[in-house]
Amino acid sequence: MHRRWAIGIGASLAVLAAGGATAVLAWPADVPEAAVGVTELAPDPNPPAPEIEAKFDALDIAPADDKAESVDVPERTTKRFSLLGISWTDPKSAPRGAVQVRTHSVATGKWTAWQTLAKGEAGADNGGRGATEPLWVGPSDGVAARIAGGGLPRGLRLDLVDPGQKGGRGGGEPDPSAPATEGPEETPSPDATPSPDETPSPEATPSPEATSPEGTEPTPAETPTVTTPATTPATTAPATVLPTPTSTAPLATPLPSYVSRAQWSADERLVTDPISVASEVRVLFVHHTAESNSYSCADSPAIVRAIQSYHVKSNGWSDIGYNFLVDKCGTLFEGRKGGVTKAVIGAHTYGFNTNSAGIAVLGNYSTAASPGPAELTIAQVAAARLGAYGHNPNTTAQLTEGAPDGKFKPGQVVTFQRVSGHRDGVSTECPGNNLYARLPSIRALALTMVSGLTARTFGGGTAVSGVYYTRTAVTVNWQLGTPSEYLARFDVLVDGKVAKTAPPTARSAPLTLAPGTHSVAIRAVHLSGATVTTGATKVIADVTAPTLVAPAVTLRGGTYSTTYAPVTVAYRAADNVKVSALAFTAPAKVTVSPTSTTWQTGLRPGTATNVTLTAKDYSGNARTATVQRKVKLIAETSAKRTGKWTTRRGSAYLSGKALAATKAKTKLSYAFTGRSAALLFSRGAKTGKAYVYLDGKKVATIDTRRSATAYRQALWTRTLSPGKHTVVVVVAGTGGRPTVVSDGLAYIP
Repeated sequence: MHRRWAIGIGASLAVLAAGGATAVLAWPADVPEAAVGVTELAPDPNPPAPEIEAKFDALDIAPADDKAESVDVPERTTKRFSLLGISWTDPKSAPRGAVQVRTHSVATGKWTAWQTLAKGEAGADNGGRGATEPLWVGPSDGVAARIAGGGLPRGLRLDLVDPGQKGGRGGGEPDPSAPATEGPEETPSPDATPSPDETPSPEATPSPEATSPEGTEPTPAETPTVTTPATTPATTAPATVLPTPTSTAPLATPLPSYVSRAQWSADERLVTDPISVASEVRVLFVHHTAESNSYSCADSPAIVRAIQSYHVKSNGWSDIGYNFLVDKCGTLFEGRKGGVTKAVIGAHTYGFNTNSAGIAVLGNYSTAASPGPAELTIAQVAAARLGAYGHNPNTTAQLTEGAPDGKFKPGQVVTFQRVSGHRDGVSTECPGNNLYARLPSIRALALTMVSGLTARTFGGGTAVSGVYYTRTAVTVNWQLGTPSEYLARFDVLVDGKVAKTAPPTARSAPLTLAPGTHSVAIRAVHLSGATVTTGATKVIADVTAPTLVAPAVTLRGGTYSTTYAPVTVAYRAADNVKVSALAFTAPAKVTVSPTSTTWQTGLRPGTATNVTLTAKDYSGNARTATVQRKVKLIAETSAKRTGKWTTRRGSAYLSGKALAATKAKTKLSYAFTGRSAALLFSRGAKTGKAYVYLDGKKVATIDTRRSATAYRQALWTRTLSPGKHTVVVVVAGTGGRPTVVSDGLAYIP
């Protein structure tokens, strides 16, 4: 039903703008969304139940006589509730007389005095109901109501909302909201077109004496009263006189921390219609909710939850009307679904909801002073949401009147300040004289918000996949666009706590960290007290060097010579964080994989050689291990022979000669003291098999046959326990190729 309203008004205004003679507002259901430049966010098909569920109770208070001039609902006991309002069937109608209620407090057990409900805007026709503004009264279990003055609308209903609470029944929020989240910004779509509005605003239509006449000066603001927050720490108003901003350049600054819909326990099951999205946010409209100011900030999540229920079930809107809400302590709440990052069309400023966002301060600021913490949050939201679309809060923007019965003529193009009051677009007293009078200061404050703060590469360590490794000392670097004269200082936060401060002109700071894993962020503090914090960088401070198992050198298969013996170097490096590099400096300079455990190389026989390996971690800690090894060669002529062996000579043999045997059980026996050994043979097409015995036990059968002749081949290698060993080669006497040619033994002492 909300989409139908938007399309109908948009199509009609297109006729008016084109100069058409017929000014009839129709409902062309077949007009596509693209015609008015509005996209949609589909509702969640399977919305989860909220952690805390608000409960809605409607009491019929319509008089039996349709011609009755008044309604008098006597005191009566009800289910528990904390917020109430009165609604009626026709949204274009409203009671002419005062609408008053009194409630029975659960806390005191007494009835309150009569309180007057502010009337909702006339012309709030989006297929829903007409209604007063809701009133937060705190946990109550009884109500009375009265309406006098005639002109009673049909379908009068007393709507009660119990916001629920954790671990019990309704009536407040004893458990404050969860930690706030940082709201991301989204780059607007450049090709989207603006659209006329669809959804009306929830704020009150003023009584004649409450409305400021057009063109008159608003009532001067009183000195702001700062209330100690119960949810998040309040930021006080600036003690320093701020420089007067003149720049019209767009800002780039994030939203302040906010309480998400999940954290204030929005009921996503209420959002059953698509949420409309415009192309950009051009104007931020400031509201107050016209309620009591005596609420506790601990109750703010419950108030927001109750307002959502009232806006949907009493007013008949798609969701809560505002894009954002803020309490008197400055705590920001995410409002209508999707509005943190998108130009979601709300229900806050009748006729101008498209291409705008609405932020409402909980409370009534017609006579009460505007809270400094709330003003600061509004300024931060203005800077972030307008800046996201390239707009400066100190400039103006044009919007088109999209309501058929609004403050301006339908289709009229109206120029607004980028940060405007609800009354600027609608005939209403909202956001109260005192808050309205503060809008110029809020615009100036928005312009001087910290923008463009980003962390730069840290110095003194190594960045790997977004994680920074250092020993203990690191230099934190940052940049930002806000001039230094607008800043009070920078805070370097380690694990969420201030570890170091820097003057406003600084763009780096040295930092010493205790060993361990830390999150490091930079917070810029504006002269106003506003802050912007970079995302946290994970920094691992590590002073522990890697552990390194000394290299183990063993002989391996391959071709041997008097100048080269193939070896395998085995090792193992580990670190309490992570090994970043492994490198050999001897017998050759070679870098190997940090996760590798072996390296194949060669040593010169007869020469003691160092094998040196260094392991490093990302923090720069290093450990080096060295072993010295020598490869020795035992000529086959030095072996003890059993049976007939004949000498073969030639330069291809290891020492210029080798021993050959053909008869089975002919033996060569080598005795040595070492930790690794390799038997060398010549190979050919007609060479045969042999058995290998180690320390008296048969350990292998080798076949020396090979299609192409090869010399000095290690066909058997073995890692041994250091000590004395005996290796025996026994000719197998293979049929048709019985010859075995032994070329000696290599070993490592």
